[in-house]
Amino acid sequence: MTTPVAPAVPADSCSLPVDENLPGTAACERIWILLEYPGGWGRDILDGTTFGTDLSLVLKEKMAQVGARLLLVRQPGREGQKVKDAGARRRAFIAVTGGKGFSGAKLYSFEVRGADDLLALPLETPENIPGAVLSSETLTLFCTHSKRDRCCAVRGRPIASFVSEQLADGSVWECSHTGGHRFAPVAISLPTGYTYGRLTFSSALAVAEAARGNRVELTGLRGRSAHSPVEQVAEAAVRRVLADAGEQVSPDHLSPSEMTATEPDLYAARIVHRDGRAWVVTARRTKLPPRPASCGKEPGPAFSWEVVSLRPGTAA
Repeated sequence: MTTPVAPAVPADSCSLPVDENLPGTAACERIWILLEYPGGWGRDILDGTTFGTDLSLVLKEKMAQVGARLLLVRQPGREGQKVKDAGARRRAFIAVTGGKGFSGAKLYSFEVRGADDLLALPLETPENIPGAVLSSETLTLFCTHSKRDRCCAVRGRPIASFVSEQLADGSVWECSHTGGHRFAPVAISLPTGYTYGRLTFSSALAVAEAARGNRVELTGLRGRSAHSPVEQVAEAAVRRVLADAGEQVSPDHLSPSEMTATEPDLYAARIVHRDGRAWVVTARRTKLPPRPASCGKEPGPAFSWEVVSLRPGTAA
């Protein structure tokens, strides 16, 4: 296997700084709704440029009612740029990420003719959607949303194409903005919701292969989207400790719960293993020098999560 050379990025790109720790930076979402939409996307997929003003407004309201995040997806490379005929059926997915109380993540697959079909469907109970099936697929999505941020396009597209070619099973998709341009190339594994950043060609392939094997790749891990930032930090820290001891832990064998820290500026979370073991992780959010959150933006406040302590705890 020949690994491609990473493309050069301009010196003012937002993804060049690497002093912010990745754990604790995943977008906090429990339900992700994916709609296949080849061709171009607007800067914000619901700003009216992709679906028109009226449909965008009601789609935004629908997502708010369901408590879900809508992503547009397409196949990598030239195939993903081909606009389908009007009325052609498109694939759609609903990922319920689980992650609390050892609840398992689920992925439902179905078809629609367009975004407006989503409005009449019971998205909050995907098992009741006509034609929806509980899928055993694992999807790896790479953000390539060029109109949202230059870094995601320049750094994300080659990686999406590379991983798609290596796996050749249809599990890899390009997607719209997931959050975290400054960590490009970024990816999210669904249905678990594990989110990644600063990927290379080899680490991106490892993420996709781990997801297919019901494992959690630690390189580039930002956190699981069902968890709060401090829970993401804590889970990543515990997974690292267990991995260093030679123990592989599947996605739904750890359950986090946020705690009240005992000191100012500290945050804590308890991580419980399905077998009864538990850990308490304390973390601090520290200030970093200002920097742009996206390419072309003015510098703004920046922070990084730092693990202060990790010790055995009780399950309750």
